[in-house]
Amino acid sequence: MISIRWIVSILLMPFVWGCSIPLVRPTRIDWNPSLSPQTIQINGHTIFYTVKGEGKPLLLIHGYGAGIWVWERQIEVLSQSYRVYALDLIGHGFSDRPKIPYTPETYIHFLRDFMDGVGIEKATLIGNSMGGGIAWAMAILFPERVDRLILINCVPPDVLNQVKNESFRTLVAIKDIPILPYLVIAGRNKNSIRWILLECVSDIKLITPEVLNRQYQLSKIKGTTWVLYSTFKHAEEALTLKDQLCLIHHPTLFIWGERDLICPSHVGETLHQAIAGSKFLGIEKSGHIPMWETPDEVNQAILSFLNE
Repeated sequence: MISIRWIVSILLMPFVWGCSIPLVRPTRIDWNPSLSPQTIQINGHTIFYTVKGEGKPLLLIHGYGAGIWVWERQIEVLSQSYRVYALDLIGHGFSDRPKIPYTPETYIHFLRDFMDGVGIEKATLIGNSMGGGIAWAMAILFPERVDRLILINCVPPDVLNQVKNESFRTLVAIKDIPILPYLVIAGRNKNSIRWILLECVSDIKLITPEVLNRQYQLSKIKGTTWVLYSTFKHAEEALTLKDQLCLIHHPTLFIWGERDLICPSHVGETLHQAIAGSKFLGIEKSGHIPMWETPDEVNQAILSFLNE
């Protein structure tokens, strides 16, 4: 079903086209000045990341349209015992946005190449939403590069049918109409970005003007519309890995916000059952990004699992 809210965004498109801004990388990370912004060239593209701590490597992987900032409440805690890498995926955050097909394979191979670039032979992958999908796919295709998996409200292989939030269902409803999904994404304004953020949390007070502006500015960087459209367009290709989830034998922990409007709890339970020996922790008072919404509970669960 196509939402009236998103139809209105289409009608407003002429007023927002051409409002993209150039990519300017920050010299400091505002939400944690103690972190050092770094860049690395991966396949000719500049990738933005930060690293902190010493010990076994943990790699934090954000979701669709997000960035490093969703891990702002994990990096300090986890880096006290581990070497923590948090990166902006290619096409996201302050990383380059080349006009390439953003297929599941693109993201999986990019993550492997990033690990090569920073000298990580093997790591625990901690992924949220699409980042969790990239993590479990890495465990299937490059099992030797993965130590453990921590999957936080991750997407399943059947993204188009299992992801349930209104903004995504609208794109699915119009996906076969030429150009229209691209135009809907291009037409997102600050109000529609706010609505998407509200879909991610159970406590709406978390979406402050500062948080909204942070995500809105990232969404307006030139090239973002193509990245989001192409990622959506190719999402169903992840279905090819559906029957291979049973091949994952790495120690795996699912952490799931039980008030998730995007990937409901039954999605996590199904994935949990598909990966033998995996563990599942439901967090009652949280939505799609529990590591940001209920950080203390999530951090404790991560550290307990890593210490087993």
